[in-house]
Amino acid sequence: MPPTSRRRAVTPPADTHRFSPVERRFPSLSLVDVLEARDAYHIHLLSQPNVVATAVGRYLVRAEEAEHGPFTLEDRLSRPPGTQSPRTLDNSRVEEWSWPAVIVFVDHWLNAREIKASPDDMVPRRLYLPNGKIVPTCVVFAPSAHEPSDLDMHLNFPSDLLGGGYVCVADVQGNEHVGSIACLVSDGVKTYALTNRHVAGEPGRELYSMVDGTYVRIGHAADRAANRARFTDLYPGFPGERVEVAIDAGLIEVDDVRSWTTQVFGVGTLTDIYDISVESLTLDLVGTPVRAFGAASGLLEGEILALYYRYRTRSGIEYVADSLVGPRHNAPLQTRPGDSGTLWSLEPGSHQKETPTVRPIAMQWGGHRFDTGDAQASAPYALVTFLSNVCRALDVEVVYDWNTGQDLYWGQVGHYTIGAKACELVAGAALRKFFLANQRNISFDLGAIAKGDYKTGKDTIYYPLADVPDLVWKQRGRPGRSHEGPNHFADMDQAAPGSNETLLSLYRHDSSTVTPERWLAFYESLDMTPHEMGLLPFRVAQLYQAAVNSLRAKDVDAALCALGTMAHYVGDACQPLHVSRFHHGRRPEEEDVHSDFETKMVGANRKAIIDGLATKLRRARPRKQVHGRGAVAEATVALMDRTFKRIPPEHLCDVWVQTGGASGPMWAALGAKTIDCIADGCRTLAMIWSSAWTESNAAIPAATALDRTKLRDLYVDHGFVKSLYLTELAAQE
Repeated sequence: MPPTSRRRAVTPPADTHRFSPVERRFPSLSLVDVLEARDAYHIHLLSQPNVVATAVGRYLVRAEEAEHGPFTLEDRLSRPPGTQSPRTLDNSRVEEWSWPAVIVFVDHWLNAREIKASPDDMVPRRLYLPNGKIVPTCVVFAPSAHEPSDLDMHLNFPSDLLGGGYVCVADVQGNEHVGSIACLVSDGVKTYALTNRHVAGEPGRELYSMVDGTYVRIGHAADRAANRARFTDLYPGFPGERVEVAIDAGLIEVDDVRSWTTQVFGVGTLTDIYDISVESLTLDLVGTPVRAFGAASGLLEGEILALYYRYRTRSGIEYVADSLVGPRHNAPLQTRPGDSGTLWSLEPGSHQKETPTVRPIAMQWGGHRFDTGDAQASAPYALVTFLSNVCRALDVEVVYDWNTGQDLYWGQVGHYTIGAKACELVAGAALRKFFLANQRNISFDLGAIAKGDYKTGKDTIYYPLADVPDLVWKQRGRPGRSHEGPNHFADMDQAAPGSNETLLSLYRHDSSTVTPERWLAFYESLDMTPHEMGLLPFRVAQLYQAAVNSLRAKDVDAALCALGTMAHYVGDACQPLHVSRFHHGRRPEEEDVHSDFETKMVGANRKAIIDGLATKLRRARPRKQVHGRGAVAEATVALMDRTFKRIPPEHLCDVWVQTGGASGPMWAALGAKTIDCIADGCRTLAMIWSSAWTESNAAIPAATALDRTKLRDLYVDHGFVKSLYLTELAAQE
């Protein structure tokens, strides 16, 4: 046997070919190394019978494998090829410990038998560079899928204040071309709206948006655009001599910049763009969470899945997208045609109470739909260009500070959903037809809400009644109301001094304690000011009585206005944090739990909510009606009690802490119960509406929509069902 020392002498050094993903050390592989390997092997890879595209990134780990913790590249290579189920974009994800790799997309997954029969058809598991480094591959089964035919898009926006996220519409040879506006940019002289070149079209083309159901001209296509750029011009020093990057950027010369904001609807206020260059770009960008608001799809939450996705070869030139954006939190990325031009930004690093500040990173120009592995399903992915490349190609800079300070969302999914769904649940066919005829006076239709078309802005002429309390009555000045705030909450779990008695425990012991006088005495024992005395159930009862009185006076407009605005407060009653002392968390660092739960999580899952309600309420029977404002107040507290039992506020806060407030994980933990709460609110609201008609003994009106002008005149009148403090309300009893 040879001496031991001689055996050691021929052992290859370990630090060249081994990686330690647990310690996150990749000393021998850089982004340039992975690009070089992809570039060197690209022709070979595309000659493989099943390969359709490549990208660079980090290894995608199957979800079931990730549950067992980190493993090494050596662990992966030790398994015989073809023995595992197909890895898809749907069943895998980037983990913190994922190693650098060339991502290879295939339209057929070879099993062990096929590999044994034709070993040359298998994608190499390792690529070898001339300097001795080894770059692993990651094979993904991602056959292209056809775009589904049912792409009904809701592109209407309700505010004349235009900005990123709004729709851009053009008439091209009799066909309507639609896309999204990214943001405002400037060349130092003029201000433009940025979108895709293929959206803006040829110079001089007139472009429009859709505002409150009407086409509104926004400007015309400027004579400056960019289609593609040489990869080595954008990234000097990176390998890719015969590669071109898709830019697809065009400018709209806006007619009146005063009607624009630099704020992006549903995303936030922009700060400095994330500058991508050869010095700043690393593979750590893969897996970064991003968000956007597409004119066709609404809020989009995704993550950067891979870099430099090669999607086409023509005459020896490879065309790449800077990045491929995929879903996160196991929820599909619901991007669709009409989102071209959408601006993608980095997810805010910290949760902010109102409008967040975000760093824009990329502009979407297209999409690719892959089969998910399920024969009945496919999923879209976004193709994007880094915004720094767009600005460089057009010689413009992003504008940051024009007409900012607008609300992040102009409308609330929960309130509108409850108002719309309750119209379907009203007892009695004739009365139900009347409410359905007025569904869009109260809310938006459910299909529009699911698609994100529930937007209202500060210049809107008519606000659907379900969110008038937030969007009109809570605003400062006319037509806002100074005493409106306490109508929206009640801290049912706030204990009295020296005891465990709460408003909720009082109700559970004796429901007759639900009176303004008893609640006022309780609040006074806590030394609360009138502004702190929440009176949500009594506001519902107040509106109920106003509706009954109006119906008896044959004033159907006033009755519908009272019942429609009631939808907002019933929506508050089935939201756990509106009925708890933990409205903004248990401690200061949890203050964003309310907005993250009610606005962001619910907004991001609106379609799941609509679909869940349809299933849950398909055979729902009408609730037993009540009589009198006192019974209505008790019914509202009963709803609040059921909400507490479904989602205890402290549990909600715990989930928020555990998930960091991310919508996907929060939905996974709370989604089903959230749908239950909203369904309960829908049934309760429909019952109260039906009860008002029964108690008034009024005739049922014809199934026609009431005049919006009359309804608006009512809700802007401070004398219409006045907003009162509990001290004032109790004095009237």
